[in-house]
Amino acid sequence: MLEIVSHQYLKKFIKYHQTDWNHIYSFGRIISKCLRTDETYLINSEIFFSNRWISPLLISLFLFEENSILVLSKEKIDIIKNNHLEDLKILGFEFIFENDQIIFTNHRVCCITLENLLSDSNIFRLSNQRIIFSGIEDIKEDLKNYFRILLLKKHWFFNFDKKLLVSQRIISEYNSLKKKFFLKKVSGNDYIILDPKEVNLLFNFFNQYASFSDHFKRVSEALSEGWACWVELDRINFEWKLYLEPLDELSQIKKLLSINKFVFLSALRKDNFFEKYLKKQSIGIDLVVNFKSNFNEKNILVYVPPRQMLPNNPFFTQEILDKCEKLVIFSKGITLILSDDVNLKISLATALASKHGKRVILETISSDNNQILCAGYSWWIKNSYLIKIPEQIIVPLLPIPQMKEPINGINVSHYKKLAKDWFREYLLPEAIEKLERSVSPLRRNSGKLIILDGRANKRRWGRSILKSIEPSKQIDYMLPFD
Repeated sequence: MLEIVSHQYLKKFIKYHQTDWNHIYSFGRIISKCLRTDETYLINSEIFFSNRWISPLLISLFLFEENSILVLSKEKIDIIKNNHLEDLKILGFEFIFENDQIIFTNHRVCCITLENLLSDSNIFRLSNQRIIFSGIEDIKEDLKNYFRILLLKKHWFFNFDKKLLVSQRIISEYNSLKKKFFLKKVSGNDYIILDPKEVNLLFNFFNQYASFSDHFKRVSEALSEGWACWVELDRINFEWKLYLEPLDELSQIKKLLSINKFVFLSALRKDNFFEKYLKKQSIGIDLVVNFKSNFNEKNILVYVPPRQMLPNNPFFTQEILDKCEKLVIFSKGITLILSDDVNLKISLATALASKHGKRVILETISSDNNQILCAGYSWWIKNSYLIKIPEQIIVPLLPIPQMKEPINGINVSHYKKLAKDWFREYLLPEAIEKLERSVSPLRRNSGKLIILDGRANKRRWGRSILKSIEPSKQIDYMLPFD
């Protein structure tokens, strides 16, 4: 059986390379079983933030004598090429590495990035392929970035001849739309959400001139599929840009997911979000496995003040600043202050810097062990592995997606049309996932999480967010705060 043989090879590998991951053998057996039984698995473990999982995975793929596809980042492909292949040849594997493919006599393992996978015109014709998909924790954002369409002025006048009648019509339409959008502009907002009539007008135009350019064709197809679209106005240059995104990114690769068998690898502790994401598309998973990482989990110490102001209180910002001042007085390690509200984030960084000087930094990677770092959630999630684990994380505002972001407003309108609970089905899961990923480093050092958003105590959904933080221990007071 594949599981037995892969276990034997992995045992040889560990003789040459010591590991601190206790579940390495179990991981190898699970991968081998999934390949052998032709099923779809979701495997969750924070070990996937490291590179310790790559060799046991490759051993199983090498022994599985059928073609397979390994989807991972360009950085991981380079790591495989430079650090892992020679080590595996020592075990007796004979192969050549060419064009990011590991080629054996009877089969091959294709290493490919998500972008290159989706760019392959033949990929959606595949069926019954074994595809190992890493980085699933970022799949929604990755798909959003890949499929997003941005139509600029230069795309309207691509390969342009003003003498042609069609060119004159395109110029006229572009200027007519520009005038209309600027007349709709609301003070303080550079985005315009298009109403159904405007969307239909755009669709008719781009559908008529789809043969003019590939950009026009893509916009026409996106509008026909009901993608979200909005306009961003450039007040300085008096120009406009058209944005389009699918309302459900996963629907764009549903066919690929439906007709092939996958091993999904998520670097989250428990990726309940991706599992629900698949269920929305009626795509089932045969088995979900959660592996512990290579560190001992400790409780996150959670403190929520009992009488905290709500964010709509006019004195909220000043109260947050006063409490942040108290919380950083005796802190010895890094203090991280998280907020997706740009104005609040900058206000806190500016006020704290006036008293603590260069100790305060704004979304900057530093090796100093006593910094006060102010950052947005997405920035921190992307860069947290480059920074020492904070002693405490302060959350002035829970990461509820902001309605001023066009895609969020359009999604909420879409949920309302379907008579769905747009808050609990869309906004709340997004907030829980973002908070969970942001505070996960605290499970390594039993760090403190201080939530200053009054909604955490005063709203039922706020209490459900607190329950989602695992493992955790709620503390009732915190000096010198109380």
